[in-house]
Amino acid sequence: MKVLVTHPGRQHSHQAALALEKAGMLAGYWAGVPAVERHRRWVPDRLWRRFVRYAPVPLPAPRVRWVPWVPALRRLGDMALPSRLAAWTDFLACRLFDRWAAARLRPRTAGAVVACEISALATFRKARRLGMVTVLDAAATHHCTQDRLHGFAEPAALHRRITAVKDAEIALADHVLTVSDLARRSYLEAGVPPERVHRVTLGVDVDLFASPAEERAEATAGTTFVFAGAASRIKGLDLLLEAFARVRDAEPGARLLVIGPAGDASSLLGPPAPTGVTVLGTLSQADLAARLRAADCLVLPSRNESFGMVVPEALAAGLPVLVSDRAGAAALIQDDQNGWVVPAGDAGALTRRMLHAAGSREELRRMREACRRSAAACGWPAYGDRLSSLLRTLLGDQG
Repeated sequence: MKVLVTHPGRQHSHQAALALEKAGMLAGYWAGVPAVERHRRWVPDRLWRRFVRYAPVPLPAPRVRWVPWVPALRRLGDMALPSRLAAWTDFLACRLFDRWAAARLRPRTAGAVVACEISALATFRKARRLGMVTVLDAAATHHCTQDRLHGFAEPAALHRRITAVKDAEIALADHVLTVSDLARRSYLEAGVPPERVHRVTLGVDVDLFASPAEERAEATAGTTFVFAGAASRIKGLDLLLEAFARVRDAEPGARLLVIGPAGDASSLLGPPAPTGVTVLGTLSQADLAARLRAADCLVLPSRNESFGMVVPEALAAGLPVLVSDRAGAAALIQDDQNGWVVPAGDAGALTRRMLHAAGSREELRRMREACRRSAAACGWPAYGDRLSSLLRTLLGDQG
């Protein structure tokens, strides 16, 4: 059975398309951003570097489509509108992409469609009328879990619209793909039958993040911690800054690098930045890899995170990870071997573990090889094998 993959942006959807192409199962890849080399002809280099930033994907061009106005609408919201209105713009872009994809479905387009949450409702309705199997790509935990653990940042009216769309998509989905056991459990807790919910753990570009043999961690007077992700309370940045302030009292040479886009906790970063904290903003993947390789420990104290891509990225870079038990990627961590897991929301436990790490830099260095070994099974090829094998089983059962 051939499978169509649709997504209004990219996330890991291109990896799904690559896996299905390798397995001989890809009907098409329809995305909201340019995906293949020929698409660059339509975007000036200056605009590509500023607004697109995605590398082309090695897929057969005839099976790939993209929608220029989706990233344009999203960037317009990010650059020109207040955050509350920008959230509506992003939702509108997803819903318009969904309708665009649905309008182009034909009886023999594919036997199944994998569509991203908030961008799947119209697509699934059309697909069901055409007899296609519907598979929801659920990158986040179930919205009930999100609301229970940390609430929502968007306007209340928009939140109601989003949850209504998500519930309708789940009802129309023959199968739901989650990215971790933690995320899968959130759907089961919300009442979705277990036979419809499946876990496909995400991968990492091991070669990009792996440290060259001759490269060594940067020599600094104190321990260097790294936080990589949106500057948000969901990711626990407020807890981290509280814990780090105590670490600095004990080790004045300790440093914290904050990497990633702005979020609802950005005001805690200044200016001026807290003592010992360096705010780097969003970096390219290559620059992020270099920063991880030069640090001592990644810290990700998320209150709720379906996976946490930076965890396998850090492991591939040989960097021990301190992560909360509410991040799906915590399943990759074995205490005292490649990092540590602490209870989410517990600033005291986070502080104690960071103090231990700050006083044990030799232990952190010894853990680097174990980190790299644990990342070896997390490459994108392994993800592709898991995904194509699962879909072959699921679709074979139904087709």
